[in-house]
Amino acid sequence: MTGTALSPEYVYAVKPGAPIPDDRFYAVLWIDRSAAEAAFDMKGAFNDLAISLAPGVDQGPVIAELDRLLEPYGSVGALERRDQPSNRFLEDELDQQKVTSIIIPVIFFGVAAFLLNVTLSRQVAAQREQIAALKALGFSNAPLVAHYLKLVAVVVILGSVLGVVGGVAFGRAMIASYQGFFRLPTLTFELTAWSIVAGVGLSFAAATLGVVTELRKVVVLAPAVAMRPAAPLRFRRSWLEILLSSRLLTPRRIMVLRNLLGRPIRASLTTIGIAFAIPMVVLGLFWHDAIDAMIEIQFNLVERGNATVTFPHPLDRRIIGDLGREPGVLAAEGQRIVPVRMRAGQRSYLTAVTGLPMDGELRRPHDSRLRPIEISQDGITLTRRLAERLGVAPGDVMTVEVMEGMRRKRDVPVSAIVDEVLGMGSYMEIGTLNRLTGEGDVVSGAALFIEPSALPALSQRFRDLPVIESVAIKTYTLASFLDKIAKMLLVSAGILTTFAVIIAIGVVYNSARIGLQERARDLATLRVLGFTRAEVAQILLGEFVIEIALALPLGMLLSQGLIHLITQFYSNESFQIPGVVTAGTYFAACIVVIAASVGSAYVVRRRVDRFDLVAVLKTRD
Repeated sequence: MTGTALSPEYVYAVKPGAPIPDDRFYAVLWIDRSAAEAAFDMKGAFNDLAISLAPGVDQGPVIAELDRLLEPYGSVGALERRDQPSNRFLEDELDQQKVTSIIIPVIFFGVAAFLLNVTLSRQVAAQREQIAALKALGFSNAPLVAHYLKLVAVVVILGSVLGVVGGVAFGRAMIASYQGFFRLPTLTFELTAWSIVAGVGLSFAAATLGVVTELRKVVVLAPAVAMRPAAPLRFRRSWLEILLSSRLLTPRRIMVLRNLLGRPIRASLTTIGIAFAIPMVVLGLFWHDAIDAMIEIQFNLVERGNATVTFPHPLDRRIIGDLGREPGVLAAEGQRIVPVRMRAGQRSYLTAVTGLPMDGELRRPHDSRLRPIEISQDGITLTRRLAERLGVAPGDVMTVEVMEGMRRKRDVPVSAIVDEVLGMGSYMEIGTLNRLTGEGDVVSGAALFIEPSALPALSQRFRDLPVIESVAIKTYTLASFLDKIAKMLLVSAGILTTFAVIIAIGVVYNSARIGLQERARDLATLRVLGFTRAEVAQILLGEFVIEIALALPLGMLLSQGLIHLITQFYSNESFQIPGVVTAGTYFAACIVVIAASVGSAYVVRRRVDRFDLVAVLKTRD
């Protein structure tokens, strides 16, 4: 070996029959052209041609002319760069990251801004009497506003410093997860100045809005009016008290209900804030469910064999019988893979048709309900994403142009739609496909089910046979999948989960802390009237328990909508993310919120126990 090299055709390098890169069993080698010609005794021959067009040239006529010129020599058709597998996967990943860079920050920043706005506005409302006292002493509005803007600036600056440091660490982790996936000359993390300025500016604007809005309500009042405690709520018997049994409504519970119903807007905002914590945690944990679902669908339901072999060119179907007689092979089924261009009206797509036997068991397409679909002898079965791309449905007729051999064209009806998570392919009955190509009863690959103990020796034997081009072992493919795609997704999931847990704890703790600050005088009065510490804490935390109980189901509903939105944006031509969220994920998200609530309740309870009743009940008349 004289050196290493990179090539744009192999930024995403996969061997035949494998959906993802596997560096342990596949390599791209370059040698001098004259050495290759001598080794294969094919001077002047080539089987791959790369063409660079002048800027602005229409690719369509060039591709048509290339196909006309090279068709007699067995060309399978020219491709635009966007259809080249390596480019397609890289473009899909870049498009996905563009969506991620917009959707995820907007969701997280929107929730964080809402919580910051609510927290600071309630902080200002709790300090109403102090603000009024300063107004009475001659302070104008300007220094009061400046004071709170300084508070906002300190909060935003401290949060931004932590955010930038965490962002750099997370960004580098994301870049590192791509290092073993794509072969790029350079792949470094860069933090732009404008993103820092935009984040800090938007954070400051969101916090300022909440402070100024609430501050304005206080400063417009006359000092004598503002210094008075807020007018007590007009409590009355609510419809809920009428519905509930009188035995359930103890005096403490009535206090809790009437305080909640007396401040419906505040209670609703607190409930919504806590509810937002659920989808944040679900969004981070959901990727584990998605990866498990992808593995179950693609590697267990669709591809039921544990090995796949491909041949360098179509071979007589009798080779399947020869493979089935190899020691350790329990089942063998032939497959025919043909490159085609599909046309439906003005839409076209270059892909491959996989020919399967009607009674096949080792590869079985499934519908959206994960039920196996039998391959029709009269039509073509499309994956859902491909059908959407071409704008066709079952019963529609489309044109299939074979890109090899005699390059036949046929109008074929769409017989069914299947759901798969990798690629955009199609299926036909193998006999029907062979009649379309006109090449006889041939196969280009085989799905095998091999006794696990015989896999290592048999895979090595297959690699030594010149009639077999490549061997893909499901165990190794799955390990590569988990190492590549799953690792990349789990890094992103870890980042999202970390942010989600921080937001969940922040929401719950601040709601409890500010609720205590707002009702300190009322709770202290109850203590003076003879209520115990436990009873006072139950009144305060009882409201909190009801808000959390309402927030949990609301948060799960929000999670469903958010996951549906994310999966729609994340799905592309290379793979589709299933929108699957298990009960365990919802349970974990609820546990995070409940754990944050229990911790907050413990802190609040300790503060209630340490009330200085004299200090709390002092008046400022």
